[in-house]
Amino acid sequence: MSVQCVHPFVRVGASNKDTDIDLTSSEWKQSIKQFTIAGDVYITASSQSPTVDQLREFLKVVRARVVGDIVADADVATDLLNAGALQVCIPLATYKANQDAFQQLPQDRLAVVISSADDLNDELSTLDILYDSGTAPTVDDVNAVAAKVGDGVTASFANVSSTSVVQAIDKSAGHALINATTLQSSLLLADAISCLLKTDRPDGLWTTVVVNERNETLGVCYSNAESLKEAIRLQQGVYWSRKRGLWHKGSTSGATQDLHTIAYDCDRDLIQFRVTQHGKGFCHRDTMTCMGASRGLTALQETLRSRLETAPEGSYTRRLFNDPALLQKKVVEEAIELTEAKDTDHIASEMADLLYFSLALCTKAGVSLDDVERKLDRRHLKVSRRPGNAKPEFLKEKLGGITQTQNKKKSMEGQVVHDGEDTPAAGDVDDSAQGQQQQQQQAAAEPVLKMIKAEDVPPLHRDPVDPKARAIAEEIMRDVRERGEAAVMHHAVRLGDIADGQPMVVGQGGLKAAYDALSEQERGVLQRTADRIKAFAQAQRASVQDNCQVDLPGGQAGQLVAAVEVAGCYAPGGRYPLPSSVLMGAVTARVAGVKQVWVASPRPHRSVLAAAYIAGADGLLAVGGVQAIAAFTYGAGDVPVCDAIVGPGNKFVTAAKSLVAGSVAIDMLAGPSECLVVADSTCDPAVVAADLLAQSEHDVAARAILVTPDKQVVDAVNAQVQQQLAVLPTADTARVAIAENSFAVVTADVDEAIAVANRLAPEHLEVHTKDAWDLVPRFDHYGALFVGHNAAEVLGDYGAGPNHTLPTGGTARSFGGLSVHTFLRPRTWLRIDDKKAATGVVQDAVDLALMEGLHGHSRAAALRLPTQGRTIGPIISL
Repeated sequence: MSVQCVHPFVRVGASNKDTDIDLTSSEWKQSIKQFTIAGDVYITASSQSPTVDQLREFLKVVRARVVGDIVADADVATDLLNAGALQVCIPLATYKANQDAFQQLPQDRLAVVISSADDLNDELSTLDILYDSGTAPTVDDVNAVAAKVGDGVTASFANVSSTSVVQAIDKSAGHALINATTLQSSLLLADAISCLLKTDRPDGLWTTVVVNERNETLGVCYSNAESLKEAIRLQQGVYWSRKRGLWHKGSTSGATQDLHTIAYDCDRDLIQFRVTQHGKGFCHRDTMTCMGASRGLTALQETLRSRLETAPEGSYTRRLFNDPALLQKKVVEEAIELTEAKDTDHIASEMADLLYFSLALCTKAGVSLDDVERKLDRRHLKVSRRPGNAKPEFLKEKLGGITQTQNKKKSMEGQVVHDGEDTPAAGDVDDSAQGQQQQQQQAAAEPVLKMIKAEDVPPLHRDPVDPKARAIAEEIMRDVRERGEAAVMHHAVRLGDIADGQPMVVGQGGLKAAYDALSEQERGVLQRTADRIKAFAQAQRASVQDNCQVDLPGGQAGQLVAAVEVAGCYAPGGRYPLPSSVLMGAVTARVAGVKQVWVASPRPHRSVLAAAYIAGADGLLAVGGVQAIAAFTYGAGDVPVCDAIVGPGNKFVTAAKSLVAGSVAIDMLAGPSECLVVADSTCDPAVVAADLLAQSEHDVAARAILVTPDKQVVDAVNAQVQQQLAVLPTADTARVAIAENSFAVVTADVDEAIAVANRLAPEHLEVHTKDAWDLVPRFDHYGALFVGHNAAEVLGDYGAGPNHTLPTGGTARSFGGLSVHTFLRPRTWLRIDDKKAATGVVQDAVDLALMEGLHGHSRAAALRLPTQGRTIGPIISL
C-alpha cells in the first residue's frame, strides 16, 4: 500500500512487499503514525493487495481515503465506506462502466481519478476529482484542472513534489497529495506545511493553539519552520520560545506531549497542535490547561482516572471499580430510569447518572472518551444502516420484560445509528422455528394504539411554535436582517449546512447537472410526479376568475387576481431527501404565475436539486432552518426578497415563519404530522396499520388515530401494527409516535365516528368504509381527504396530484393546504364616471364618516358630490 497526505495529505501504498506500509506486519500501526501528523491519509491499494479485510483493519485505526484498482465496483466502494473510508477514489473507466450504481452512494464520499484536465466533463461536474497523471503535477496542470472543476468540487493532486505546486493547489482550494517516499527525500512534510503559513508578527512566528484529544484548548505557544520540523520528526510537542529558542515541552518538568496532528486555520495564520498531555498538565502552574479547570465530561474522566489509582478503600467509586457486577447493574438501572424520566430536569439528572456509571465502566476497562468519540465518528461514516431494533431476548432476560417502547423513547432526529452487527438487516428473514419465535416475541413487545372513549378524545391543537426555538430564531433573524448574506453564510457554516468557503447557492446550471446525473428511471419518476402536481394545480388555477366586476351607481367595482412576484419554497433536509416537497412547492408556485421561484434545502441530495430543475426554479439555496427563512425574508446575495414563503420544516423553520408572517405571505405554521382513519369491518387491517405507521415514521411527535364502530377492527389493526413495527426499518421513530401520541376510538356507530373526525379536523383523513364516497359530504374539517380502501395518504404524499403541505393540529377548521391560492392576491378596484349618478353612494360615505367622527374622510368624500349637492358640515352631533 502507498500513502499520500492532505492539507497537505500523505499518500501511502500498501502491499505485502517492500513498500511504504506492510499491512501483514505487526509493526504497521507504529509505522503509520509518522504519516498521520498532517491529518487524514490517502491509501493506495491495488486489486491484488492489500485485501479488503486488511483495509478494514487499517480503517479502524486511521482516518483515510482509499484510491486504486481495489475499487472495482460500487459494492467494493460501499464496503470500504462502511468500513470507515472517508472517501473512495474510483478509476475513471470503472466509474463510467458502473455510473448508475455509483450514483446510489453519497456523492460527497466519492472522487473520480483522472489523468488529464481533458477528462473532465459535465458528468463529473458534481464529483470530487483526484488528478493522477503518474508524474509530479506542475503549476500549469493545477490551474488547468482548477479552471474546469464545478462549484463545490474539490480537486486533489497526486505525486506533488514541490512547495510551489503545494501553494498553487492551496490557492485553488484543493488538496496536495505527497507520496510517503517523497517525504523522506525531496519534500519534507514540514516544508509543505510551512510554505502555506503566514504571519504579521515582526519575529515571523506562527501562533500555535495546543488542544487535547477532545479539541479542548490547553494553551498557546509559538512555532517556526525549525520547531515545526523537529515536532514532526519527534512526533512530540516542540515549539519556539521567544526567550529560549527551540523548546521541547516538558523536557525538564516531565509534562511532555505526544503530537497527533497538525492543522491550520482557513486564513493560514494559526496552527493547531493536537496532543496527549502527560505529567501534571500544560500550564506552568501544574494545571492541565491554562484556560481554567476542566468541566463536564472531561473533568469527570480526569476524576475517575485519578480515583482508579488513588481512591481510598471504602469509597463508593472504589467499590464500583472492585465490583464489576454492581457497576454493570448500575449502568442498566440508570439507563432504565432515563427512559422513564419525563420533564427536562429529571431527564438531565438521570442522564448525568448514566454518564457517571458508564464512564466509570469505561475507565475501569481503559477506554477513554476519545476512544468512544472515534467510534461515533466511524459509525457516522457508514452508508448502509441496519434497523438496530432492541433484541427481545435482551429485553426479557436483562430488563425483566420491560417493553421496547419503555426502553427506547428516542427520536431518530440527531440519533447515533450503531453498526448493528448483532441485529438482522432489514431484508433478512430467519425461517427457523427459533427465528419465528423471536419475531413473535419481538412483535408482542411492540406498542399498540391505546383505546380511549369518544368523549375523552383530546383536541389535536398544539402550539406549533416552540418558545425555545422562537428565541433562537429571533436572534438569527435579527442577525440576517442586520448583516445580510454574511450572516446567512455564518449560520449556515456554524450549523453544518455548508462547509466554510462552499457556495450557498446552486444556479440553474448546477440544477441541470444534478438532473442529468440521475438515471433515466429516476428522472422519469420525478417528471411524472411533477406533471400530476402541475395538472392538479392548473385545475385549481382555472377555478379562479382573474377579473370580475359589478356595476355601481355612477361606476363599477371589480377584482383582479394576480400571483406574487417572488416565492421561496422550503424543503426539509433532515433524515431523508424530500424532492416531493420541492415539487409540491415550486411547481405549484409556477402554475400560480409566480415570476421568480427559489428553493431552499440544506445539504441537498441530487434528487432535490433535480426536482428544483424540473419545477423550473430559478435557483436553490443550499441552506436550511432559520437562516434559510431569513434569507428569503430579507434577501441574501443572489437570493431575492420573497413575497411568499412556503413549505414544511422543523420547529426552527416554523418559529422563523411565525416571526415573518404579516411581513410576507406564508402557507401555514405546520406542526407534527397526523393521520386519522375512519374504518369499518370492510377495511383491510394490514392496510390500515401500514397507513398509520407510514404517518408515524415521520416524527416521534406524529399522531396516528383510528376511529371505528367495531372493536374487532381495533384489535386486528393493533395486531398488524405490532407485526409491522417488528420489521419496519424506521420503527425507532414510529414506535414512539404510536406509544406516546396515538390512539383508537370505538364509537357507537358511523355517525359518531364522523363527529369525532370533524371535531379533530385532522391533517390527513382516510375513509375505509363501505360506500365511503357517500359519506364524503358529511366530513367538514380536514386538510386532505382520501376516500376508499385504495386512496392511500402516501399517494398524496408522493404526487398523485393534490398538495401534501397541509394544516395540522386541528387548524384544518380554519385553513386549507398549500395550493395556487397561497400565491395569489385578489386586488380590488373602483371607478366613478358619473358623479351625478353616484350622488347617493358618495353622500352615504360622507354621512358614515361623520358617524365615525372622521371629518377628514367626510370632507374628502363630500368634494366628490355634484357642486349643488355638497354637504360638508356635520350632520350628527356625537
